This record gives sequence, structure tokens and C-alpha cells, in this order.
Amino acid sequence: MSKVSRRRIHIAPVGFEIDRVVLPAKMDKADKVFLMVHSNRSKDEAKEYVAECEKRLKKAKIETEQVTADLWNIEEITRVTRDLILGNSDCEIAINLASGSTNHSIGMDRACMTFRNRWNLRPFYPFAKTYNGFVYPHQQTEGVKELKIIVPHRIQIPEDELIQALKIIKQNQGKKGMKKKDLAKACEKEHLISYTGKAANSILIALDRQILQKLEHRWKAVRVEKPHNHHLVSLTEEGEWFEYILQNPEPTMTNLGTASNT
Repeated sequence: MSKVSRRRIHIAPVGFEIDRVVLPAKMDKADKVFLMVHSNRSKDEAKEYVAECEKRLKKAKIETEQVTADLWNIEEITRVTRDLILGNSDCEIAINLASGSTNHSIGMDRACMTFRNRWNLRPFYPFAKTYNGFVYPHQQTEGVKELKIIVPHRIQIPEDELIQALKIIKQNQGKKGMKKKDLAKACEKEHLISYTGKAANSILIALDRQILQKLEHRWKAVRVEKPHNHHLVSLTEEGEWFEYILQNPEPTMTNLGTASNT
């Protein structure tokens, strides 16, 4: 089968680097480079570097587009990167882990981990030819302003039926949670659970075994509480992490084609 040519996309955060943004794109013959810049433009100290990157890429006839993300917010960097991947899912996507800050490299790498199908993703680290570093005892930075705690999310993604159940909970939990019996009916309607018993609680037992026990104990994604007469199900912090993935699911391989016919 003939090989289909796909657009080559680079995603590169811009810090105080130029060569490590421009040269990999030229070496890879990229069609377009998304330049990730600080969302607070008034405090972005890399504006001149962005302009120079755009100038050199334009000279190399490579299209550019700026995308913004808070330099200090790893979760936002992850979401913005995942958005770009989803929006260009039919392209070959190279992700530059060295041209920006440590926050960028962590967030962008984590974005890649949210996908089951990663055939078109290529995170890379461009080693510099020379480093204009500092000599001991001088250091590049001084002091520590604060410690930013990063939530250790799981790399794996729940099974499809669990993701659908999480989506139902998210849409119906309100401020206190979703009634367990209502969740059971919704999951049955969407064919997420099955049962054969005729007892009144058969559907609730099926919900527990097939959905809730997995989400609560394996994934730590939901909490089940009984404040009054009803069991209420709501998302935990870990469950909230899946919210963005639920709202923006990745395309199936049927829609994209497989690596074998690319």
C-alpha cells in the first residue's frame, strides 16, 4: 500500500531558546510550528525570542502559530498541548520537550500520556551543541519563591465504559452528587452494565461490580457517600482530572486510519 503523506506539525514552547526551536523544525521539514507562549503577555520575558523564531521559521517557509498557556501552570500546559494534538490528529506531531521550561516539558509529556493511540506522536529532546552555562559557584537562579505541588496523575486511561460512566456522573452530580439509583438507570440505558437477576437491587449490584468498585477502588475517581437516605456518587480530584479527557475524547483508529496505511 502506498504511503500517504501527512502534514508534519511541531509543538514548541518558547523560552530563551531559538536554535532548539528552529533547527529541529528545519531538520524535520515541518509544515507548521505551534509556538507556545506565556498567556500573560505583559510578563512574558521571551517576546523577542518568539519574534526571532517566527522570523527564522518564516524564512525557512515554515508556517507558525502562537498558542498561549500559563508558564507556571502545568495542568494548563497539559490541556493546551492535548487540545493541539486533538486538533491535528491527522498529522505527524513532534513535541519539543527542551525549548521551554521544566513546566513545559512535564506538562507536554503528560499530555502525550493521556492518549491510548500514540502512533502519530513523537516527543523529542534536542540536545544543544554547546551550553552557555554557569561556572561554580555561580548558579543560574537564586532562592526558592514557593513549592508548587504537582498531582501525580495516572498514565493509564480507564476503560471506555468507565469513561462513559464518569461522564454521566459529571453531567448529573450537581453540588452534592448523583443518586446511585439514578446512575444505575443511566448506565443501564447506555448499555454500560448488564444483569440477569429479577431482584429489586439487581441493577444496583451490577452497578457496584461492573462500574463503581473499579472507579472507587482502582481509579480513585469517585466517592460514594450516604449523607441521608440515598447513596450519592461524585467525582474525586482524580476523577476531575479525567474531566477534560471526557469532554475531548481522542479520535478512534477507525477515523484516523492505522499506522500501517500511513
